[in-house]
Amino acid sequence: MLLRLRALLLWPAVLALAATGFWWSARSHEPPPTPGRKLLTWVHFVSPLRDHYEKQVAEFQRLHPDIEVRLILVPMSEYHMKFKTLAAAGQAPDLFYSGDVWMSYLLPFMRDLTPLVERDAAEIGLDDFFPEIRAALQHEGRYYVMPEHANVALLYYNRSLFRAAGVPEPTADWTWDDLVRAGVTLTRPATADDPGVWGCGRLEGWWGEWLTYVRQAGGAVFTPDGRRCALDSPEAIAGLRFFQDKALRHRFSAPAGYEPLNGFVNSRLAMLMVGHVSYWPNYNQIPDLDWDVQLLPIGPASRSGGELAIAGYSISRHTRHPEEAWMLLKFLTRPAAALEVMRHGTISPRRSVAAVQVGERRAGDRPRQVAAAYEQIQYAQPIPRHPYYIEIMLQIVQPEIDRMVQGELTPEQAARRATDGVNAFLATFHGTGP
Repeated sequence: MLLRLRALLLWPAVLALAATGFWWSARSHEPPPTPGRKLLTWVHFVSPLRDHYEKQVAEFQRLHPDIEVRLILVPMSEYHMKFKTLAAAGQAPDLFYSGDVWMSYLLPFMRDLTPLVERDAAEIGLDDFFPEIRAALQHEGRYYVMPEHANVALLYYNRSLFRAAGVPEPTADWTWDDLVRAGVTLTRPATADDPGVWGCGRLEGWWGEWLTYVRQAGGAVFTPDGRRCALDSPEAIAGLRFFQDKALRHRFSAPAGYEPLNGFVNSRLAMLMVGHVSYWPNYNQIPDLDWDVQLLPIGPASRSGGELAIAGYSISRHTRHPEEAWMLLKFLTRPAAALEVMRHGTISPRRSVAAVQVGERRAGDRPRQVAAAYEQIQYAQPIPRHPYYIEIMLQIVQPEIDRMVQGELTPEQAARRATDGVNAFLATFHGTGP
C-alpha cells in the first residue's frame, strides 16, 4: 500500500513524461478488436487473483460474444503511473481498479455510476453490501466505485504466545488498558539464547495505527469542513500519546526502528494492531503460526475509529461503451465472483458472502473468529475524504509523528507542528491564515 501511495506522488512528473512518449502504451502494439466486436480495456495490477480474473474474462466473453475484453496487467508498484500515463495519452482504460484511498486523485477520470447503480440496484444486490461499505463507495452522495475487496482494522494475536505466557486471549470488550496489561505481560526480553517477544507491534511510517488511536480518543485530522487541521486538540493529542507510550512508557512495543522484521509471522510479536486482511493467506502458509483476530480494543472516547478501506472498479468517464463497461463491472462484482475472491483468503464487502464464510468455519481454520472482522465494520471509518489527504499525511504530518515515536518530540509538540504545517498548506488553497 505504501508503495502504491508513494507512486501517487510521482504522477505529475510521469504525466509530463507521457507527452514525450516516455511510457510504453499497452495498446500501441496490440491488434484492433475483432470486426463486429466492441473492445473493452481493463487495467489491473498483477496479483494472486490473476487466474480468477482471466477466467472471469473468458466467461464474460462467452456470455457476450459481441464484446472483447482486453485485460492489461502491470506490476503493482507501477499501476497508478501506468493508468495516468494512458489517460494522458487519450487511452484511458474503460475499466480500472480503484478504491476510497485513491478517489480524490482518480475522480477526474471516474464516471458517475449513480444512475446505473440506482437503475440496477436490485440486480446488483446493492443492499447486500454492508451499509458502511456502501457509504465508503460514495463521494458527495454519488457512486464512483463498486467494491471487490474490503479491509478493516483488527487486533491480531498469536494464540501460542498467549498460552505460553498464561494470558487470557483478547475479548470483544477489551480496552486500551487491557491491551497495555497483556502487552506488558507478553513482552519477553531477548537473551543470548532467546530472541525475545514484544507484546505488540507498532506500525511506523504510516497513519493506519496512530489515526485509530486519535479517533478512538475523540480526535480527528480535520475540522468538519476540511479547511483546518484538528490534530492539536486535547483528544487527538491523547491518541498520539498512547501511540508513543506503547514503546517509551509501557515498553511493550519495540523502540522506533527496532521492531523485528516479519515479527508477527516469526512469533516475535504477540499482537498487531490494525493489520490487513490481505495478509491472511501469508499467515496461513506458516503451519506453526496459531493466530486469530478480535475487535479493536475500546478507546477512552469510542470503540469506533479503526480504518475501513474498500477497493474495486470504476469506469472511465471517457469510455465509448458505458453500458458494456457497466455489464463487465457488474459481472466482476456479482455474488458468485465475490465468493471466489473471498475463498482466496480475505473478507467480502457482501453480507451474503460473509454469512457463507462465517458458516463454513471449521476447527483449525485461521482466523477462527472471522465473524469479528465483519462485526468490526460497524465501528470502522474510511479515511477523511479530502482532496489533499495523502500529500498532507505523508509529507507534512507523518514526519512529525515519526520524530515523536523516536522521542524527539512530545505528542503536544508533534501535534502543534503538524497542525501548523497542514494549516499553512491549506491556506494556499482557501486563503486563510494558519
